[in-house]
Amino acid sequence: MIRTRNALILALTCSILMHADALDSTIQETIDQHDARIAQEPESANAHFSYGDYLASLDLYDYYEKALFHLKKATQLQPNNLQWLFQLGSYACRIGKLQESLNAYKKILEHNPSLTSVLYNAGFSLKTAGDYTTAIKLYQHIVSHHPDYAPAHLGLAFAHLAQGNYADGWKEHAWNITQQGKDSPELRAYIANGTIAGKRILLTYEGGLGDTLNFIRYAQRIKEMGAHVTVVVQAPLIPILSRCHYIDTLVTNIDPIPGYHAKATLMSLAAFFEDDERTIPQNIPYIFPDPERLAYWQEQLKNDTNFKIGICWQPDTHNDVSRLPIARRGIPLSHFYSLASTPGITLYSLQKKEGLDQLNALPENVTIKAFGQEFDETHGSFMDTAALMHSLDLIISTDTATAHLAGAMGRPTWLLLPFNADWRWLAGRSDTPWYPTMRIFQQEKPFNWESIIKKLHETFFNEIYTTH
Repeated sequence: MIRTRNALILALTCSILMHADALDSTIQETIDQHDARIAQEPESANAHFSYGDYLASLDLYDYYEKALFHLKKATQLQPNNLQWLFQLGSYACRIGKLQESLNAYKKILEHNPSLTSVLYNAGFSLKTAGDYTTAIKLYQHIVSHHPDYAPAHLGLAFAHLAQGNYADGWKEHAWNITQQGKDSPELRAYIANGTIAGKRILLTYEGGLGDTLNFIRYAQRIKEMGAHVTVVVQAPLIPILSRCHYIDTLVTNIDPIPGYHAKATLMSLAAFFEDDERTIPQNIPYIFPDPERLAYWQEQLKNDTNFKIGICWQPDTHNDVSRLPIARRGIPLSHFYSLASTPGITLYSLQKKEGLDQLNALPENVTIKAFGQEFDETHGSFMDTAALMHSLDLIISTDTATAHLAGAMGRPTWLLLPFNADWRWLAGRSDTPWYPTMRIFQQEKPFNWESIIKKLHETFFNEIYTTH
């Protein structure tokens, strides 16, 4: 039986590798064809655009620069082709060439200064480049001429929020929430009139698992007002959130929903309450491990006297590839090799599913402790992770649900962020009002994880390692 199973695995692996080789071969054949055409027609705008468009469609880091070169060359040969300029601007922004992006949009606006989509995209590129002042002016210009253009309202809100300007950010975000039917006038009235006590309030999730773990704190605020709180969450979060005493009823979206007097989404409540750095709920921890799992992991790690670090390096791949390349959060495990091979340090894998394959290629001098399939499966998602975290000295994670869980439990956490990060982490900050025990390390340049790791190492060895 074992021999048969191994044979099946080997056959499947060979099949996958053969498919990958065939795919690489097809890509290379297509590239060779485009190279041959460019050699024959070096001044053909269509040839350059077709080549650049193909390379851009691959969405592979090794071809980013080459794709940009050919798209740019095409627009130089046909400077009045606004569609090509728009594609150049969009692609340049995606790969972090923000000045190139703005140059392309500027050329389009010289032909037609009122194209809303171009103005919006230029605002996005400016915001991504850190020029929030100009981006906000551009978004405001769009809204003044097109008051129903939702992307500009959202961009304006997030530009304010990323700078910590919560008053203007929530005011603008209120427009989006109202348009999406998430304003919850009933809940607003109960709170304003002081009649929320005893009312049944339904709170629903939106976004990913990490978003729910981040904003579930608002269920506690509603509960403290005297309401009966029902929360609809993603199924994987049922085990860990069932330990939150401030949630009266916890269900998934496929369960029957109890009756309620008012409802709201968890992610809308920060805007609903117009919170700022002083008022964001920080009654941490607000998520708690199971005592039995806690005792189990304490026993497992009791003989490890090293400085113990939990690491998580890869978010959900499907979610991550849907983002702009400069906003993708996964980091190669190899960046942790130096820490893993340092005497007096033990690294523990907190990784789930995607990314685990990287553990199979560790150098001989690198040890990262990992756990079997039963981890977070037998007792439920996050149940082992939450308990294990309490026996670790530090958690280092990319922007994943694991990072939010660590922050929600008040564990020392270092968060690794890409160049283009979510608004809630605030621009240019190494701390966050959402999690007082969290420290932020963000890319200063797109795709440059090396600089983050260098800064992380310097911080760790200067502030922690020598005193441990």
